[in-house]
Amino acid sequence: MTSISRPVVVALWAWGALALALPLVAAAQNSDEPDSQVVEGKVFEYRQFGGANMTDEEKIAELVAYLAEDPTDGKAWNDLGVLYARQQDFPDARDAFIRAVQTAPEEGDYHRNLGLAFSHLEMFDMAVAEYEAYRRFDTLGGKDYWRLIGGAQVRAGMIKEARETYAEGIRAQGPDLGPEGLRLVLAMNKLHADQGEDDAVRDLLVTHTPAAVRFLQYAHEGDDGVAEARSLIGNRVAMLVEDGKLLEKSNLLTEAAAAYQEAHDLDPSRDDLLPRLVDVYLAQGESMQARVTARLARDEHPDQAGTWIASGKVYERSDRLPDAVDAYKKAFEIDPSMGDLRVAIGNLLMRLGRDQEAGEFLRAGVNAADTKPEVVYNYAVSLIREKKYSAAIASLKKVVRDRPEMFAAWSALAQCYRATRQYSLAVAPYEKALQMRPDAKLAYNLGYCAMKAKKYGAAETAYLQALTLDPGMIEARYNLSLNYMGAGRYEDAIASFDRMLEQEPDSYRVYYSRGLSFYYLERWDEALESYDLALEIKETANVLNNIGLVYDKLGKKKKAQKYYKAAQDLK
Repeated sequence: MTSISRPVVVALWAWGALALALPLVAAAQNSDEPDSQVVEGKVFEYRQFGGANMTDEEKIAELVAYLAEDPTDGKAWNDLGVLYARQQDFPDARDAFIRAVQTAPEEGDYHRNLGLAFSHLEMFDMAVAEYEAYRRFDTLGGKDYWRLIGGAQVRAGMIKEARETYAEGIRAQGPDLGPEGLRLVLAMNKLHADQGEDDAVRDLLVTHTPAAVRFLQYAHEGDDGVAEARSLIGNRVAMLVEDGKLLEKSNLLTEAAAAYQEAHDLDPSRDDLLPRLVDVYLAQGESMQARVTARLARDEHPDQAGTWIASGKVYERSDRLPDAVDAYKKAFEIDPSMGDLRVAIGNLLMRLGRDQEAGEFLRAGVNAADTKPEVVYNYAVSLIREKKYSAAIASLKKVVRDRPEMFAAWSALAQCYRATRQYSLAVAPYEKALQMRPDAKLAYNLGYCAMKAKKYGAAETAYLQALTLDPGMIEARYNLSLNYMGAGRYEDAIASFDRMLEQEPDSYRVYYSRGLSFYYLERWDEALESYDLALEIKETANVLNNIGLVYDKLGKKKKAQKYYKAAQDLK
């Protein structure tokens, strides 16, 4: 086995409930689906010296005290290392695992955990040595040995060596692979994908997917390896689907049908495959083959939404519109998340003259994939006019996704977020709208939402832009000043309030807020002066109370009490 010496920065690995776990991610090729993640590790139970609800810190303290009395307990040292590792304290984890190994040199699990700790600390040579010891001493022969070594080599940048390690491990598992063999294939798959080696990914999946299929034929739900087998098959199916799409675009419909058929054979539960296959048959003019495919699907998979979508497509092509409506309705009953079916049903009902029923489906399905963004936008605007802001958000999100250049949609989405007090979410759409169409009011609204979300830097930029576009916008100046206060920049706030006095010289709110800023700066005399000016303009309980606070700070308790009482009387 090639040694590892070059250190690199490594990513943090997942640590199990009370164990060091080794995560492997199966990289889906050209798929919209998220990658499957398979986590496998040896779980070590923590011996409860105290209560079952102890925190990790309390457990560590218990173990440290226990080990001071009995330093020969290897399992306790291992438990301590696991707890340190959970807290990302890898130096202490390493030291604890070393003590565990010293107490039980032939305990493979301890070597494995020590190897993982060394790997986190970028001590790859030491990690390799511990993995080799783990393989020697583990009762099952350290089946994940190749994966551990290969993972360390990948993190050390030794890609060629990692490929060789994974390949050696795959060969050692035999043609049926088993759970660990499947994990090794997924690790190799991710390595190839990360390196952009598409042909190698394809060859790997073609070679080993049959083993995953055989594994699932005899496995039970929850068995070790089931998740990995499904992930491997899922990657192969995703690749076949992408192949089918490219073949369709190239008008190689026979080849596309073969790709979709193989994908469906591998994963009959995937709802998009039968409709794709039927679409290809219909595009080829093979209506008989399309009908046969849909009928077999109804016989074998009547509980799949894709079965009924495929049937609906066949019925539409045959001009059997009532049957198509019924088929799409069954698909929607099986999977209500398919919102585009609502629009398809509504359109068919319109053609059948069933307008009222059609309207119900179209309103419900306005966010479907094939609804024109302009239609969805108008629907959202109607909701906004009824002040149903929350209801409009989903539609507007779809519009900006499909028409990112549509200024009105970004502006309306921002308005809905602001109206529903989702200020942080309003910032991005306001920024988009402002980039497309600089406008003082838009900039002001962006600043307002950013300030409410405590994004003071973004708020400052927006308010300054508003004042550049409209120097007379007094509310932008006032809110900019308040934004400085919120950010704790009281000197800047005072300067901004002073600028505002040029436009609003007899302003209670300016003098009151200036007084607050001076107060927070502990400039008591200036705070008192500003509060007095505010009091001359308007007598309020707030300003009276704040004057009392200033006198308190100045040690003038009697005066402070006088103003407190005046504030209370005014309330």
